[in-house]
Amino acid sequence: MSETPTSSGPIPEAPADPDRGEPSEAQPSDADAIRSLLADTAAVDGVTPMSETFRMRLGDPRSYVVRAAGGELAAYGAVVGSTGELLVHPDRRRAGVGSAVLDRLRHAGATEIWAHGDLPAARGFAEAHGLHSIRLLHLLGRSLTDADAAAPTFPAGFELASFRPGDEDAWLAVNAAAFASHPEQGQVDAAALAALMAQDWFDPSGLLMLWAPDGRLAASHWTKVDPEQVVVTADGPLPAGEVYVLAVSPAFQGRGLAGPMTAAGLAHLTARGLRHVVLYVDDDNSAAMATYRRQGFTPLATDRQYAVPHAVTRDPGGSPAAAGPDLTR
Repeated sequence: MSETPTSSGPIPEAPADPDRGEPSEAQPSDADAIRSLLADTAAVDGVTPMSETFRMRLGDPRSYVVRAAGGELAAYGAVVGSTGELLVHPDRRRAGVGSAVLDRLRHAGATEIWAHGDLPAARGFAEAHGLHSIRLLHLLGRSLTDADAAAPTFPAGFELASFRPGDEDAWLAVNAAAFASHPEQGQVDAAALAALMAQDWFDPSGLLMLWAPDGRLAASHWTKVDPEQVVVTADGPLPAGEVYVLAVSPAFQGRGLAGPMTAAGLAHLTARGLRHVVLYVDDDNSAAMATYRRQGFTPLATDRQYAVPHAVTRDPGGSPAAAGPDLTR
C-alpha cells in the first residue's frame, strides 16, 4: 500500500481530484503502464510498492486502475485471494485517489491489505481508514564472505543436488507439509510453482534439493537471484541474493538439517559472485528470527498487513462468497 507522501500522521480527507476518473477494471494491455507506475512510486518511496505475486498478475481479474485526464495512470490496485495491494502515483496523492481504490478493493473481496516498507505515511493512511495491523513481515540481510563459500556437511547417505525436471511433486509435497500453517507459502500448488519457474530470474541450479538415503526429499533451499533485488550500502545499491524458500520435511525435522541447508544456499549465492543476501521472516516466528540473528542477519525493512473492516467478499460473478486462499508473498 503506497498512497501518501512521506509525512507521518493521519491523512485528512481531501476532495476528489477533478483531473482523474474513478477506478475501472484493468486490462492486460495496461501492464506496461502499471510497471511504469510501480517504478515511479518505488523511486520516490524507496521500497517496491507491490509484492512479487501481484507483479506477476498485472491486469488480471479483480485489478483496477485510475486514469488521469491525460490517460496516464494515477493509481493501481488488485486483489489476489483475499489480499489487496494498491499504490498511487506520487504526484496524485492526497486527492482521494487511494481512498477510491481502497473502496473498490474492499468491494472486490479484500479482507486484508499489505503496506510495503511500513512507511509512516502508510500507517497514517491506514489509521485514517480504520485499518488494523495484523501481521509484520521483516526483510533481513547480511553480507556474504569467503567463509560462506564452504560446502556444508550432511549426515551420511544424504545427497544434495540441484532441481531436475520431475522433482516438482516431491518439492510441492515437502513445501505443503513444512508450511501447512503458513497463509501464503503453504498454498503454492502446481500451477503457482510453474508460474514461478517461468519467471526470468528462475535458475534450477539455485533450487537445492536434499535427498535422504531412502529416496525421499528431506529438505530444499530455493535461492533467488533477481536483478531487481538490491540492498543499499555505503557504496550505493548492490545486488543481493535471497533465501527464497527454505523447507525441511516434518519427517526429517529435528535432525539438524536446517543449518546445513541454509549454508548450502549461501555457498551457492557466494559462488554466483554475490556479496549480500536477504530473506523474509514473519515477526511472530521468534525461533526463525533468533536463528537468523545468530547467523548475522539484521533488519533492513518491514512490510505490514492490515485487516480491512467491513470487507464485502464476492465471487468472480459478483455474488457474495467466501474469500479464496491468500497466495501473496
